[in-house]
Amino acid sequence: MANLPKFMIADDPINDPDNEYIFHTEVPRFFAKRVEEDEDTAYIDIVSEIDNVEEFFKGNPEGKEELIEQLEEWYYKYMDWLEEDEDDEEEDD
Repeated sequence: MANLPKFMIADDPINDPDNEYIFHTEVPRFFAKRVEEDEDTAYIDIVSEIDNVEEFFKGNPEGKEELIEQLEEWYYKYMDWLEEDEDDEEEDD
């Protein structure tokens, strides 16, 4: 079986076109998304768990924080990549 990347993007343009989810493929597996509270406040939050995240990090809350930070860093690199890709397509036109 092929090794999956640690994080993957998942979206559902038919049923949920306004949201993009991040799938953490390693234990503890879960889906997260970027939540915007207002124009100035946004963060990544776990929205659905396949494995029990709190139980996995029991006694190690720093581990959960570190994982969420890694996920945020990966997600913002992904967003930068999307912007660069769009810029490249505009230059090709």
